[in-house]
Amino acid sequence: MFQLAAQLASLDQQKQRLGKRTTDLRSLIDHYLAPPLLEYELGKVRGPGGAGAPGPEQGQTEVSRSQAEVLLSAVMDLTKAMDELDSTDLLHLQELLVPDQENSYRQSSSQPLTSTHKPVDPALIPGAMDRFFEWVRSPSFADLQAVEQMSLSQMRLYEINPFLHHSPLIVSLFSHYFLLKDDYLVPLYELEEVPKFYQALEEAFQLSSEALVRFNVQACQRAYELVLARI
Repeated sequence: MFQLAAQLASLDQQKQRLGKRTTDLRSLIDHYLAPPLLEYELGKVRGPGGAGAPGPEQGQTEVSRSQAEVLLSAVMDLTKAMDELDSTDLLHLQELLVPDQENSYRQSSSQPLTSTHKPVDPALIPGAMDRFFEWVRSPSFADLQAVEQMSLSQMRLYEINPFLHHSPLIVSLFSHYFLLKDDYLVPLYELEEVPKFYQALEEAFQLSSEALVRFNVQACQRAYELVLARI
């Protein structure tokens, strides 16, 4: 736990260093970080991921790069305060991908993402989503550091698996809101880390989120190292 606290402190130092050079984070993200982030997220969805990295469910249509760019842009344009967020903000992303979807949330069971994953029953998804956003709007969630907020959001939304199609991509990109609202860069992941992500997610489903937070902190540190070296 001490090591994680030190990593978070180091990340905040990188953030402060960048803040002394520029405040135009949107341009930096668009130029340096959005392309590799989308490559990682689309690669994670497409599979084949090997051990610990499930591929797409059978029958899912593939998301294009341009569609993923629209999703990320929508997340970066989400300027609501955290205590105003609700399920419509996540549903909006789903509607951008599947505009003619009759039912917003999935109406059937889904395959587990890991050996410890128990997807929420379809009938319980609306209530689970309402409770998730109640938690997000709570003072206890607000007290968490942004990377912790992002990681816990990933954990719970992956667990719920709210949508029939493209749920992992939608919830992953949505979770970057928690970084962006506190003026952090988005993470810089590497495609070969996908199995490591699912291993950390598996631990998170067992209520041990430290590995997932550390995974995301390291990717955020990598983003700052890249950008600070380029500007």
